[in-house]
Amino acid sequence: METMQLKYDREAQEKNVYIVSACGFDSIPADMGMIFIEKNFDGVVNSVEAYLQSDVRGGPPNSAAIHYGTWESAVYGLAHADELRGIRSQLYTEKLPKFQPILKHRPLIFRSEIVNGICLPFPGSDRSVVMRSQRFLYEKEGKRPIQMHAYVAFRSWFIAVCAACFFLMFGMTAKFSFGRRILLKYPKFFSMGLISHDGPSESQMERTYFSLTMKALGWPKPERTSNSVKEFRDPPTKTLTVKISGINPGYGATCVALLCTAVIILKESDKMPGTGGVLPPGAAFAKTSLISELEKHEHGMKFEIFANK
Repeated sequence: METMQLKYDREAQEKNVYIVSACGFDSIPADMGMIFIEKNFDGVVNSVEAYLQSDVRGGPPNSAAIHYGTWESAVYGLAHADELRGIRSQLYTEKLPKFQPILKHRPLIFRSEIVNGICLPFPGSDRSVVMRSQRFLYEKEGKRPIQMHAYVAFRSWFIAVCAACFFLMFGMTAKFSFGRRILLKYPKFFSMGLISHDGPSESQMERTYFSLTMKALGWPKPERTSNSVKEFRDPPTKTLTVKISGINPGYGATCVALLCTAVIILKESDKMPGTGGVLPPGAAFAKTSLISELEKHEHGMKFEIFANK
């Protein structure tokens, strides 16, 4: 995504073309969830913690959970992960300013009362997508960038520890060419049956549920000023918890999200920033009706306020 931005952002702006990356699950829930939070917070948001959960309802899985294509993308993504630092240094010559209080990382494995589960750092691209949007909104609109960390939650310590071991094994193996070859040749073995060339069955897709719970922390409205990037003397006390949920995340929700974003570009380009460019979804669709469009469809996504204190 960053490579596309580095190569084509200026040309896309010159030719009035929008190229929007990460328009599926789970970047759309994460990035548009940040926009949803900001619109409903009634104050200034300092930080957000996001917890992804997914499960198969109505009995155990009856097929593989993930298609081989996703596995292949993850393998090659990790293989080239070390290139990101150089690409980002070319894209962003200046670092985002750090605002207090700094959002601290949670332990490697921990129990969260927010989702009542055992959590690990989420290994996907959600945080990088979100921070690209936050940087854009800071640079173009002067908005205070919201800090964000992403986690994945499991039902039990046993499942979480097994997942941590799997992530470690996968990450180490994918770093080497021989490791990548065997990961791609024997996906079912290395994923313990979760991956196959056939992917999940239709019935399992429809029984698969996801939710992304996001807890924001910041300052209430009385502290708000015209300068949204100001520092605050007092610690943040206001919280807002939202949940983005749906079914069939990998196929139904992703397809709906992709189609909705395409329609929004065609119908509401006047509400999008500038005249084009390579953008993450939060930056591209912050002022559009994308969230309400996603909520209209059976396989879309529901955005709801869970707690406001």
